[in-house]
Amino acid sequence: MEKQLATIRQCAKCGTSVRYASGSCKSCVIARAKAAYVGDREKGKAYTVAYRVLNPDARAAHDLTYRAANNVVRKLAKAEWHAKNSEKVKLYPEDWHKANRMANRIQSHNNRERKKANGGRLSRGLAELLFTQQKGKCPCCRQPLGKDYHMDHIMPLALGGLNADENIQLLRAVCNMQKHTAHPIDFMQTKGFLL
Repeated sequence: MEKQLATIRQCAKCGTSVRYASGSCKSCVIARAKAAYVGDREKGKAYTVAYRVLNPDARAAHDLTYRAANNVVRKLAKAEWHAKNSEKVKLYPEDWHKANRMANRIQSHNNRERKKANGGRLSRGLAELLFTQQKGKCPCCRQPLGKDYHMDHIMPLALGGLNADENIQLLRAVCNMQKHTAHPIDFMQTKGFLL
């Protein structure tokens, strides 16, 4: 045991005794790598990109463990950035949502579709097309859709419906919230329609 301790020697440059299995000083190797990266950023970035392309699984695992280990630090850094850039933070989402109201709805539906993994994708301009086809009326209650209408999956995603153009209709917000994930026939029968 004493012989093993005697073989671990301190580094002449930095004074630490932490070494790799090859015998190289861990601190010095890391310092050299950082200096090389800072000295030639483009080369370092190219190396990082190449590594990520060649090792996607290892990189994904590393990212997950890093996020889990540094969750509090990441949240604090994000909060600090938001505090310093509060004007940007306030303006960007508001402006984007105003300019892209329909795109935002389609993006929300597509995100939900990805989670459910049911397949399909909604087309741009679908809401405007459906509004014209439905003549601005809700198919459930025959009332005008108004400005706060919802894009509804006729066959809900929860019941295996696709996130596709042919499975979408526009409903008044109240009707869509009442329907929720009910089967379309069952829902319309509760509204007094015989299907």
